[in-house]
Amino acid sequence: MDYLQRIFNFVSRIWDVISSLFQWLQDAYDWFVEFIIGFPDFFMKWIVDGAIDFFNWLPVPSFFQQAAGALQGIPREVIYFIEPFRVGEGLAIVMIAFLLRFIIRRIPIIG
Repeated sequence: MDYLQRIFNFVSRIWDVISSLFQWLQDAYDWFVEFIIGFPDFFMKWIVDGAIDFFNWLPVPSFFQQAAGALQGIPREVIYFIEPFRVGEGLAIVMIAFLLRFIIRRIPIIG
């Protein structure tokens, strides 16, 4: 009977090792799936942070500062009449186009 108990203990230990191996494989698989799912978020965060740092590094062109000062000098009566034409949004689009042109000219291959 002692042999049966030893055999049972041996098989039990082998079973524990095999189950812990499968548990490790399951944990490794779960980690891999979480990595694959989380990698695009990490990569996009890295790209966006780099783009933000790049734009913060760029100096502000002088015509932006001049445009801000020029728009402050427009009388209220004139603003009342040009508001229906959405001149403010149009000027913002033009300024963004100038900024984009400024940035593209700084890229060595494209500009």
